[in-house]
Amino acid sequence: MRITAQLIESGSGGHIWAEQYDRELTDIFAVQDEITARVAAAIQPKLWAAEDARGRRRSADDLDAWDLVARAMSHQWKLTPVDSETAVGILRQAVQRYPDYAPAHNLLAFILGLAASVGWAPPGRDDKLIAELAARAVELDPDDTWAHEALGQLAVSRRQTDEAIRHYRAALDLNPNLASAQASLGWTLIFGGRSGEALACFERARALRTSPRDPWTAFDLGGIAAVHYFAARYPEAIKWARQAAQVRSGLLTGQRFLCASLAQMGQIEEAKAAMRTLLQLQPNITVRWVQTLPYAPGLLAHHLDGLRKAGLPD
Repeated sequence: MRITAQLIESGSGGHIWAEQYDRELTDIFAVQDEITARVAAAIQPKLWAAEDARGRRRSADDLDAWDLVARAMSHQWKLTPVDSETAVGILRQAVQRYPDYAPAHNLLAFILGLAASVGWAPPGRDDKLIAELAARAVELDPDDTWAHEALGQLAVSRRQTDEAIRHYRAALDLNPNLASAQASLGWTLIFGGRSGEALACFERARALRTSPRDPWTAFDLGGIAAVHYFAARYPEAIKWARQAAQVRSGLLTGQRFLCASLAQMGQIEEAKAAMRTLLQLQPNITVRWVQTLPYAPGLLAHHLDGLRKAGLPD
């Protein structure tokens, strides 16, 4: 059986995306579920890009709530500090202009929390605002998955692991195909000292991210590197950390675990070279900054040991 799926802009009739699927027709319902999941995951990057392009053809005063969210997401999708700040500015405008629009609130909360967790913003700087935005988003729409993700992120930053797990599982109950929630759940399990359980979450997240253009894959790869690092499987950690850094260098988790893994393997010169790259990407990273990451005490000591051997400054 051959199935062709297309995404077409209704206004212009222009093709945005198309894909062809060839499958053996053994179980029509299984085939239907598989292709539905793949189509949903594959078109998301194309959809955001198309919405951003449409929004850019209009004046700033003419943008409605959805246009602002779509434009912010197109910047956030690039996963750089500068684009994150641009997305935050757009969403602040959306929240001010549309105080009852839940997606603007929860996306702003999510991006602010992400910026702190990856080192683009000072840890804890926006915690109060994140809590207010996420709470308001849940009040406006209790079934919004982004709001639960933002609340989970906030709980992680406060080292409330069980609370974070509850929110990520709530997001997955609402949308089992939500790759970001799977990856976030995996990271939360790592932070809580349950790395062995986390690997399955990252594998599920990778299976859901069927688009090769999805930059969030770097979160999954970095998580797999972390699982191997904390299990002292350093060669595997190096392999996955390199992949994470190659997919999206602006997300520094992979680079941090690359430094630490190389050092633990005794490859000190390579580790120091990787550390020089990390310091260029994140000039504010120090031992004190790493100590703000919400790892369980034993894991934090293990991580810092590798980073110090690689030359992390105090």
